[in-house]
Amino acid sequence: MSDLINYKGINVKKELYPIIKHIEDVDKYREELGRLSSSWDIFALLGQLGDINIDIGKTKENFLNLTSILLNHLSEQTIKKVTQEMNFKAQVAIDVVIRNLFERTADIGFLATDDDIRYFIENYVSEYNEDSTKLKQKIQRRFKEYVAKYSVYFDIVLVNTKGKVLTRLDESLKTEKIDLNFVNEVLNSSDEYVETFKHHDFIPQYENSLVYSYKVTKTNDPDSEKLGVLCLCFKFQNEMKGIFSNIIDTKNKEAITILNKDGVVISSSDTEHIALNSKLEVVLNDDYKIVSFAGRDYIAKTCKTNGYQGFTGLGWYGHIMIPIEYAFLSNEMNAKEVNSEIINAMMGNEQHFSKDLQEVFTKSKTIQDNLNRVIWNGNISQSKLNSSNREFSKSLLNEIGVTGVKANSSLNNLTQTIISSILKDSEFLSSLAIDIMDRNLYERANDCRWWALTSYFREALDDMDSLSYKKEELTSILKYINDLYTVYTNLLIFDKDGKIVAVSNKNQEYLIGKVLTNEWVEKTLNLKDTSKYCVSKFEKTNLYENNSTYIYCSAIRSLKDENQINGGIAVIFDSTPQFSAMLDETLPKDSNNKRIDGVYAFFTNKDKTIISTSNSKYEVGATLDIDDKFFNLSNAQQHSEIIEFNGKYYAVGSRCSNGYREYKSVNDDYKNDVLCIVFIFIGFTDSKNKLRYKTKDNFVSASTKHISENSIDLATFHLGEKFLAVEAKNVVSSIGIDKLEKSIDMDKKNHFKGMVLYKEKLISVLDIRDFINEDIGDEELENIILLEYDKNNTQHCIGILVSSLENITVVEKDSIQHIQNHFLGAGTLVESLVDIKENNESRVAMILDIKKIDDNLNQSIS
Repeated sequence: MSDLINYKGINVKKELYPIIKHIEDVDKYREELGRLSSSWDIFALLGQLGDINIDIGKTKENFLNLTSILLNHLSEQTIKKVTQEMNFKAQVAIDVVIRNLFERTADIGFLATDDDIRYFIENYVSEYNEDSTKLKQKIQRRFKEYVAKYSVYFDIVLVNTKGKVLTRLDESLKTEKIDLNFVNEVLNSSDEYVETFKHHDFIPQYENSLVYSYKVTKTNDPDSEKLGVLCLCFKFQNEMKGIFSNIIDTKNKEAITILNKDGVVISSSDTEHIALNSKLEVVLNDDYKIVSFAGRDYIAKTCKTNGYQGFTGLGWYGHIMIPIEYAFLSNEMNAKEVNSEIINAMMGNEQHFSKDLQEVFTKSKTIQDNLNRVIWNGNISQSKLNSSNREFSKSLLNEIGVTGVKANSSLNNLTQTIISSILKDSEFLSSLAIDIMDRNLYERANDCRWWALTSYFREALDDMDSLSYKKEELTSILKYINDLYTVYTNLLIFDKDGKIVAVSNKNQEYLIGKVLTNEWVEKTLNLKDTSKYCVSKFEKTNLYENNSTYIYCSAIRSLKDENQINGGIAVIFDSTPQFSAMLDETLPKDSNNKRIDGVYAFFTNKDKTIISTSNSKYEVGATLDIDDKFFNLSNAQQHSEIIEFNGKYYAVGSRCSNGYREYKSVNDDYKNDVLCIVFIFIGFTDSKNKLRYKTKDNFVSASTKHISENSIDLATFHLGEKFLAVEAKNVVSSIGIDKLEKSIDMDKKNHFKGMVLYKEKLISVLDIRDFINEDIGDEELENIILLEYDKNNTQHCIGILVSSLENITVVEKDSIQHIQNHFLGAGTLVESLVDIKENNESRVAMILDIKKIDDNLNQSIS
């Protein structure tokens, strides 16, 4: 008890106290509890007037204890859910940008070896020299070509070894010389690139900018003469805006930021909320922390990058902050109605329903069943009385049942909220994965187009007669590129006849001389201009060891006449590990960084063909056989729902690709809709045969209709799906099946199941399931009804096993249809039928003959 603090009438754990008041669902349920507590007090007072013989105080205590347990657990689960999502978003924010920046390190490494740039530096004299002016115009056109393809850059700056700006893409900036310390840092670096995020004097309009720089040397020899420095200026804030927009949830006013290694904000999803250059507390070693910033409390989490292929950038962090009063908003508005079979299946999965939560539901069910039984028994008692309080007492019992439903509503809401949250997760994960795929393939479209402009490739194909002598140099350039861009298994050049003339992969040199007859070859040789590219279908190819992949291609144009196409370049994307890595990075991990069981994803095309999957049971090229609605989506459209699949329930989210920047945009000729479909395991479909919990929409009630000489009270109940009844006057009581002292199982088919002790009297309990034409499992039997009838002028008592207790209703005697020879299954236990009309519904109940039950089954026992 010392670990608990009373919060507005509820005992809560100390560690929850600072947060619990901000959790909307908890506060809402706490208020409901307060109102219900008052209702129980009123019922206790009225119960004394109505003589209903129910201990309302005990009922109130049971629900109060249960609700306190539930609200503590709901608080813990809500905090866990929110903080896990925060962790995931912060991790994604930093990892996606690092993955992008990894591509930039390859870009600068290759562009710095561009022969046109080398030639320009060596031959440029001054801006007053006519030949130099022409050279400058030519190199600027090349820069424009580059940025037209790699649109993630806003400027390219080229300086000599003394820091003098020779040329740049953005000529509106008139900087003539840049910081020599920076130039020397790049020239003397032994790394393959220099990455800097700071104020650069050659980009004075930005306080901080992200630049990738590398030395330009005379040849590719490491000891070659240094000619200058090339700088690629990255659209960092523009890129982060796109990343943030894909993961931010504006509803809770969260702010996602990128922090430098000192905890200073260098990019923010909302600069008016969290401004650039703000100093924030780094929260790495805790699941979350409540921090103060600008006079406001936030819940915060920081993540360092996992890196990509060993690249970790400049030591930046992903950081998320949510104002604490908005962090735990209710999801009730987004809750989706889910049937009880799915909820029951989910409860068997500890990933979504912990043992503690299952225990809460088990206790709730026990309380519900006991209250239901008490109300049923109370109504039975009232039906045997003729006191003036009869109708009042029945009404009071009905109201107690209504209040019991309200007390139970929090459990219903919790299950629906959990389901909605899982569906939301499936949508988010599918959206994230397809975005990563689009971003990655955007780079492939850029690469093939730019490499096709390599002057040496163009020059070599201009003179086909001497091409054989240039094979070694072509191979050397291709290999150099492939070493930088490791996402390809091979790069190959083919001539205008489709014949392969050079490859980057030494192990595939046997391809040289072979003629390509693929459809994409002809398309490549007919591309209109340098902005166009061509992509193969996702299909098996001997260029990728007979596995399926995409091949990106662009035309190699004559240096003499750009309208003449002499061949093309094809890049073989290493799709199997690359797509697998994209899915793996997207899917959530546990505390040990292992992928969570039961969560897997697919990339597919619209005809349901699998492109990649994280589930080893499925092969690339196979068909994902689920409903068409998951595939018939427009660009950027998504869909989620719970489905049955291979004997299991899954929350499935699907998202259709939307491209990235120019890639697959309305201005792009390339159209290829890909989908990401994420499966999150809910539970097994056969768990309905192992019922764990069934929420009560209503408790039993009794008709308040006045009874007359021409009417009788019927007590109704279910055995499986069969709706049965007996006269209320013959009912002694209902008790829980846990009171049954089972017999030794000599014969499981025996109808005698054991004895119960009721008011110091042992009563035989019989099983009448054999007489019901329906398969009813043992777990469906939850109650025992004790019945009595006149036998040999004495009251004889038996018990029968039933499923659920229903209402006590008044019917007219002449509405009962007696059937002398009616058979139910193999027995003769029904004596009549009656049409019961309640709540604007009509149901036919079968009235059991108690004497027949006793005679037939006791006879079979003996």
